[in-house]
Amino acid sequence: MLNKVNVRIGLTALSLIFAIACAESNKNEQKEKLPNEEPKKVEKKNSNLFEVEGKVFSIPSPIQTAFLLKEAGTDYRSSLLNPTEKAGNYATTNQKALNLGIYGADLGYATIYDQSQDAISYMAVSRKMSSELGIDGLFNEALLSRFEANIGNQDSLLVLVSDAFKKADQYLKNNEQKNVSVLILAGGWIETLHFATNLAKSSGSEAIRNRIGEQKITIKNLINLLLPFQDDSPMTSNLINQLNELKDIYSGIEFSYTFNPPTTIAEEKTTVINSVSKVDMTDQELSDITNKIEEIRNNITN
Repeated sequence: MLNKVNVRIGLTALSLIFAIACAESNKNEQKEKLPNEEPKKVEKKNSNLFEVEGKVFSIPSPIQTAFLLKEAGTDYRSSLLNPTEKAGNYATTNQKALNLGIYGADLGYATIYDQSQDAISYMAVSRKMSSELGIDGLFNEALLSRFEANIGNQDSLLVLVSDAFKKADQYLKNNEQKNVSVLILAGGWIETLHFATNLAKSSGSEAIRNRIGEQKITIKNLINLLLPFQDDSPMTSNLINQLNELKDIYSGIEFSYTFNPPTTIAEEKTTVINSVSKVDMTDQELSDITNKIEEIRNNITN
């Protein structure tokens, strides 16, 4: 199935940097270019770079998937979010980091769907979790006040969210806490795939199925990012094992990706992404991925 999502993206959206992986910078991971396919403009897409043991990985924003879900016509489902009252149950650094990633994805999802009250709640719980991780200065009272003051202005809210997570990520890297940064990343990716798999069947959206299939490359990147920290705790080691099981499910999915340079239209303040992806995934494979990602998520949130 060819990804035919065709939209333009504002440059403000390109500032979003809280991330999940979907394409590795190493071109050897990509298949040969698709023959006779015209490049299509695809959804909002931005990337951050993670370097682990000399290897650089491209990490696009998870906000793109929230936009994709909304553009596919799916309704907002608060039942998919991790309840904020669970935040007090997370005792270890690893639990807090993974669930901060999950809450961050929930915050982005609620913001994209203009769910003001949920967005405020998830901003508050993200502030609480970050404080417990020692990065409380980044999600301070001033940020929360600015967030509440901009309710109804989606672009401003997204910039505030992305800026907070960008600063948190940089703080963790500067203070030799890359393990925490990677776990936040992993939590966000898991939550976003949880959204997509739960909405794929009911929506019948080819674009959502494609997004799920594209994670065949993502999961390899994520495992490679986590491997240097596998001995930090049983939770991290178990997460890597479960992700390897998910990777095995993905092994039968055919996915190819052709990169084409983006086009910037200055007068419209938009950027068009011209890359093309193609996914071949069966209903059974989708079901297996859905079940496995729920198992992984439940182990983190419960």
